[in-house]
Amino acid sequence: MKKFLWSLLMIAICTSTQAQDDLLNMLENENPQKPVPVFATFKSTRVITGQSIEHVAGKHLNFVILHRFGEVNKGAYELWGLDQANMRLVFDYGITDRIQLGFARSSFNKTYDGNLKIKLLKQSKGKGGMPFSVGYYGNVGVNTMKWTEPNRNNYFSSRMSYFNQIIIARKFGDRLSLQVAPSVTHYNLVQKKTDANTVYAMGVGGSIKLNRSFRLNFEYYPRLNGTDMTTRAGEKLYDYLAIGVDIETGGHVFQLMVCNGLGMLEQQMVRETSTSWTNAGVRLGFNISRTFSMEKEKKAKKW
Repeated sequence: MKKFLWSLLMIAICTSTQAQDDLLNMLENENPQKPVPVFATFKSTRVITGQSIEHVAGKHLNFVILHRFGEVNKGAYELWGLDQANMRLVFDYGITDRIQLGFARSSFNKTYDGNLKIKLLKQSKGKGGMPFSVGYYGNVGVNTMKWTEPNRNNYFSSRMSYFNQIIIARKFGDRLSLQVAPSVTHYNLVQKKTDANTVYAMGVGGSIKLNRSFRLNFEYYPRLNGTDMTTRAGEKLYDYLAIGVDIETGGHVFQLMVCNGLGMLEQQMVRETSTSWTNAGVRLGFNISRTFSMEKEKKAKKW
């Protein structure tokens, strides 16, 4: 009798467990888990110099100072490049969480630019979630340097340059983020007739989270055409490569880097990098960004 009762009890437990599993499966099928957006693919709106998939939040203003020194191989007389300095000041404003407008000024070629950044798709995790994020970035730059030949018939359109790219990024777990960014640059006026007005590049970038406050970053923009272009002085141009770290300190993100590009406007980065890593033609640099909220403070309810 005891064996019989024990057998009945085991059958009842197994039947109950199976019924509960079937019920949970039915509920899950009727109400699947909603995808959850993935945040902080990168820590800043820039991987290093080039754009990341991140945006300024809606009704927030992001002020960025980009600073690049001279080449390290200049030696002690130039304090390994620290005697030289180039800057770029950027103001980016989030119209919404997906649309960002910006205005900037670079000391390199005294260039002003306006830019637009749009989040097209956002990565999310969960059943049916988007596996990656997709964004668009573009700018229009105006070189305001004095004309090298002021007596000839110069056109304002000759000062214009353009940059467009699609950014495709994915965050792998909590520590690794990667992106690719097919890019197009166009200069209305080039140095030589044989130079390409339009240059294509395939940007790649990544970020590795070391701990809560530190990240290791890299970016590389190899050109797909125009690889034989030179500077006005006949110096060879190189593909841009940079390695850096992010340091988060409260409301600031401080970025330190080593790169071979002087221009900090994206089209200058892609097609005007005139020094190489192979002969220590790299330069130290940093970015500092600070975000300000433009939202009105909500008044406390009166009771």
